[in-house]
Amino acid sequence: MSRSFFVILLFLSFSSIAQQKVFSVADKVISISGRKLEINADGFPKQIQSYYDSDLKAFGDKSTNLLYEPIHFHLFTSSKIQEKLVAGSFNILSESANSISWDATSSSTNMLQHVQGLMNANSIAKFHVELKALNDISFSNINFHIPFEKNASKYLVGFGNGGNIRPDTVKWSWKMVDKVKPEVLIGNDNAALFLSFDQYKNADSLHVRIGWRNEDKDVLQINIKGSSMLTDFSTGLVKCKKGEILVFDFTILVSPMDIKDGKKKLEKRFKAYKREVIDSQLFSKKGRP
Repeated sequence: MSRSFFVILLFLSFSSIAQQKVFSVADKVISISGRKLEINADGFPKQIQSYYDSDLKAFGDKSTNLLYEPIHFHLFTSSKIQEKLVAGSFNILSESANSISWDATSSSTNMLQHVQGLMNANSIAKFHVELKALNDISFSNINFHIPFEKNASKYLVGFGNGGNIRPDTVKWSWKMVDKVKPEVLIGNDNAALFLSFDQYKNADSLHVRIGWRNEDKDVLQINIKGSSMLTDFSTGLVKCKKGEILVFDFTILVSPMDIKDGKKKLEKRFKAYKREVIDSQLFSKKGRP
């Protein structure tokens, strides 16, 4: 396995400075040892940056951006018409030396979006997203987008891709979940993002549905689209009654835990990511931050 691929498994190889896990928050920007995550007004990541050089030995003044655009949803009621969500409230719920939590709301005439986020000093962030129907409504498609910078998506591991270099197109759906889990690592030599869709099968209320699972109508595709390398999850047709809630929970990990992680094989690295996410205790009994 090449040295550069060990680097991507690290994302940020911790130097003696990085191992201190310096954690600070200012103006919706979370800084953790050479990385920054900026929170958008709607509660999703607006930008994720690495200030490490390509050898991961030092911090520099120039950043590498992972995101081409902020993470977001599109709510299509037809092929050309969307419910346009407008950002409303944003609140920091708690802040300490080791974590920060927040929530934000956005709304349209027919929908209310509520985002709860929690990030800890190990660079693990949990998102609980609720889309609530304010009126009866049908969607031709709900898209969840993570637009990566092209130059920050050289590698891709997961969603059935076992190679190092990102293929032209990656496809996945919940029909494959028993064999291929909804987890992926995307990045380049000095910046990467590990993403995991939460795998609940059932909600805890008759008025709540798991948005990721839509009677096998869903599909995920990762490929170049326009100026970005787009991770696009599509639900297919969704009908909601007034008061119903669609839940889309996911977790991101924007750094591994230790420099020695790069010496592990790929399979062990993925198991380590999963274990770190579970052990992070960012989950409540209902899977919420």
